[in-house]
Amino acid sequence: MPPTPDDAREPEDARQAEDAREPGDSPGPEDAPTLATVLAAGAGEAVEVVTVPGGHAVPVRGIGVYDPGETFSARGHVLVATGVDASSPAAADVLRAAARAKAAALVLRRGAAGPAPRLLDVARTVPTALLTRAPWVEWTELIALLRAGLAQSGGAEGPHAEVPLGDLPALANAFATLVGGAVTIEDPESRVLAYSRTENGADPLRRLTILGQRVPRWRLAELGASGFLRTLWTSDDVVHRPAEERFPERLAIAVRAGEEVLGSLWVAADGTPLGPGARRALREAARTAAPHLLHHRLRTRTGSTRRTQAVRALIDGTADVPSAAATLGLAPHTPCVVLSVLVLPGTGQSDPARALHLAALQATAHHPAGLTVREDDRHRLDVLLPLTPHPAEQSRASQQGRATEQPRPSGQPRPSGQPRPEDPGRDAKRLGRELAAAVRGAGARPLVAIGSVREELAGAAASRRAAHLVLRVLGAREGLPEVAGEEDIRAALDALRVTDAVAALTPPPDGPVRALLTYDEEHRTDLARTLAAYLDRFGDVPATAKLLAVHPNTLRYRLRRLHDLFGVDLADPDTRLVAELGLRAAGLLPWAAAPH
Repeated sequence: MPPTPDDAREPEDARQAEDAREPGDSPGPEDAPTLATVLAAGAGEAVEVVTVPGGHAVPVRGIGVYDPGETFSARGHVLVATGVDASSPAAADVLRAAARAKAAALVLRRGAAGPAPRLLDVARTVPTALLTRAPWVEWTELIALLRAGLAQSGGAEGPHAEVPLGDLPALANAFATLVGGAVTIEDPESRVLAYSRTENGADPLRRLTILGQRVPRWRLAELGASGFLRTLWTSDDVVHRPAEERFPERLAIAVRAGEEVLGSLWVAADGTPLGPGARRALREAARTAAPHLLHHRLRTRTGSTRRTQAVRALIDGTADVPSAAATLGLAPHTPCVVLSVLVLPGTGQSDPARALHLAALQATAHHPAGLTVREDDRHRLDVLLPLTPHPAEQSRASQQGRATEQPRPSGQPRPSGQPRPEDPGRDAKRLGRELAAAVRGAGARPLVAIGSVREELAGAAASRRAAHLVLRVLGAREGLPEVAGEEDIRAALDALRVTDAVAALTPPPDGPVRALLTYDEEHRTDLARTLAAYLDRFGDVPATAKLLAVHPNTLRYRLRRLHDLFGVDLADPDTRLVAELGLRAAGLLPWAAAPH
């Protein structure tokens, strides 16, 4: 749908608002699915309602994926725009297109900057509701939640309709009443998630399953060999297992969200045979169970994923800080510091993955607990460590109030002239030593960098950038401690920052050094390395010759060649400075860190 100027669209927006009041768009029967009931059935925690011009009672007829390449009609649908950020310039045009298609709602990705002002302006003029997806939920999970909520909305009756979302034990008891048997709710790996009370005592197999919190292995082998499990997982209908010598008859059905299997419901006869309506009741129970199992999965299996994504977003600088802080159970103004661990090969055989795992466990066991993000391909672990302000500072802040404090940009470190009453980095130093010990315990060699302490979680990304700079210095130079912060290697760190800044200049100042390296490669000479050694030894010819293991006359000849071929005047301080910066950018300085 080609974009058109905003002013040309305003009349169309007005017509859309009028269209929203047509009789065909009026809510249907009271039990028909609405935006409110669809969200309440599972997706409510995964989305944020930004605007809802037609109210939460707007009818929902389906769930779809927005396709910018097609002209479509999506009347009453909730459209999911998987590739569009609410803060992007394209978001407003996508919302207009969804409104033209008469969509009930549009879901966009929630960006760190929040909805763009132009998007909010458009949202006030169109009838389509605007929602944003929480950063911790995947699109596939959100679509499954919406579809499951749509399937459940308006059709559930009986005791299970009143069960709070995600309360699986209450759901199992409600299903037992509905079906007339003892109910077990299991996940796709046959682990028990919940079970109902029994009136006549559990049969031996049910008792073993509940006590072991999963179906016994020998039973799974029997069900697999007989083809029962294959039928269960591939069928949409109830599967019957006749009574056996010691076990009563059972009914089972898979619980699905679209094509994805979320788990299964099992019903065992409880004292009396299952009634003729048990199959129909179990089908209804499976439909009702889908949003509950999706909610349970989001709260359990993806609980750690949500936390990891929140930590990653904070240290990447892409987080909606209040939302990420809430996910982690922290206040947005919590002080923090980021540590970065690099695992290097040890003297013997070592497993970097195991070393990272042990370091992550050590960070989690620390008090306060560190929040970890692993980069296995880089053999690196980043740890976000929340810090507790000193009690005296907390008291002073509460007495004076934030209004009396000198304003400081969000996430900036405390000025050096205003130290805390107690060093807040002490916990970081202690954790750094513990992380290094954990890596050494796995037979590997650790480097642990400590970033700058920041006043609130918004500064986590800046702290990680500082930690990664420290890590670069530790990895490039010999003789430095394995655990270090900025203040421990200040001179080397400042030199690295200068080198990085100079390398970004245009044209790059390392041009002569590049020419030297090219010449050396083509003629098999060693002029660049000679220049690096000469500058490293401050122009001392005997010391430089000794470092290179050549005769002083050989060194003097090479220096003359540098002047004759490339015009390098080593008597000029500017030439020496630019040459040293170029050699640093090329990795030939400092001398101890360069490959020789």
